[in-house]
Amino acid sequence: MTRSLRSLPFASHRTFGRGLSAALLGAVALIAAGCGSGGPAVHPASGKLTIGGQVPAGVQVSLFPVSGNGPIASGMVDAATGQFSLTTAGSVGKPAGKGAVAGKYKVVLSAAGGGQPSQEEIMKQYASTGGGKAPAAPKASFPKEFGSASTSPKEVEIKPGPNTLDIAL
Repeated sequence: MTRSLRSLPFASHRTFGRGLSAALLGAVALIAAGCGSGGPAVHPASGKLTIGGQVPAGVQVSLFPVSGNGPIASGMVDAATGQFSLTTAGSVGKPAGKGAVAGKYKVVLSAAGGGQPSQEEIMKQYASTGGGKAPAAPKASFPKEFGSASTSPKEVEIKPGPNTLDIAL
C-alpha cells in the first residue's frame, strides 16, 4: 500500500516545498560563509631582539598565544641588526599573513642554522664524527627557558594597527 506525499499529515506539498527551500537556503548560506576570508585580522608586527644587550645570531622569534588558542607568529632575527618581521602561518586555503593577530603572547626562541651547509662542510663534519652521525644541531645563543612557551617568562602584546616590539632579554 502506497501513500501519496499529500496524504502525509506533516508534509503537504506547500509545507514540504517551503521546508526544502529553507534547507537549501541554509546550505547555501553555510557554504558562502565557509568560502570567505574569515579568521581574525593580522596586524603588522616587527621589532628588535637583544639578549644581554647583544644581537643574537641564528635565532628565530616565535609568539605563542598565552591563551593557548590562535595562530603562532614567527620571524628570523637578522644577525647584524637584531631586526625581525613576524609572519602568521596560514591555514588550508588561507595564505600566511604579515604580522600577528591582536592578543597576548609568550616569546619563544629557537636556534636556527645559518643557512644550508655546503656538501663539502657536511662531508667534513661526517668524517670528523667517525661517520654515520647526523650534523650537530645549532647551539642556542639564549637561555634555555626561552625555548618553550611553557617556560618562557617573557610576554608581549600585539595591538590593532602597526606594532614595534623591543624584546630585550
